[in-house]
Amino acid sequence: MAIALNKISATEAVVESLKERIRNCEFGPGEKLPSEQSLLKEYDVSRLTLREALAKLAAWGVINVRHGKGAFVSERISIVALDNVLIPMFPGQNTERMNELVEARNMIESEIAAKVAECRTDEDIVALEALLVYDNKKIINAKHFADRDYAFHLALARMAGNEFILSMYQALHSQIRTFLIQYAKSIENWEEALERHSPILDAIVSQDISSARHLARQHAGICASFIHSDKGDSI
Repeated sequence: MAIALNKISATEAVVESLKERIRNCEFGPGEKLPSEQSLLKEYDVSRLTLREALAKLAAWGVINVRHGKGAFVSERISIVALDNVLIPMFPGQNTERMNELVEARNMIESEIAAKVAECRTDEDIVALEALLVYDNKKIINAKHFADRDYAFHLALARMAGNEFILSMYQALHSQIRTFLIQYAKSIENWEEALERHSPILDAIVSQDISSARHLARQHAGICASFIHSDKGDSI
């Protein structure tokens, strides 16, 4: 029996093409896309199909459609736009992809920690300390632990004060959460795992920018080592 495959629609084909052209910087932030008439000729599709494609890109935050003026590539980066245009899906059982995620986290989180160490406030310290208080009544499964772990790193991203960096970090949410759930399933002591963030916080408190950067850069790799050793190099 033949398995029926879903064929890509004309609308989806236009969406994918425009996404690729934006990725390749054919149209930069704030730049206007070709006119509707030009796009109709380029893609040889109906007006309805083109408008559906543009509406989908607009819903993702990739473009802004201004009535009477045309469609423009968004200047502000939304989480959904990053997820659909810039961030590939993270396959759950792929060691190479996990290693790439660890590398990405190390690069982003190290600079976030360094920035927070430079500009943190007393209120920031209080908020971060609260996130590292372990409560076994609230952290009762791997998903709860993953949410608490992610909340600490997300708080740092917000405190860094750079909207673009925050959006990029939030765009990795689903991938990082998958990673953290597997990490939680690979260890026995969640309280100890949460405590592994303390050296990063100590460096931030003392405003030791170099140490904050170094410790944050190591962190994701240390977590990944538990998954590798326990799960046979798979996530």
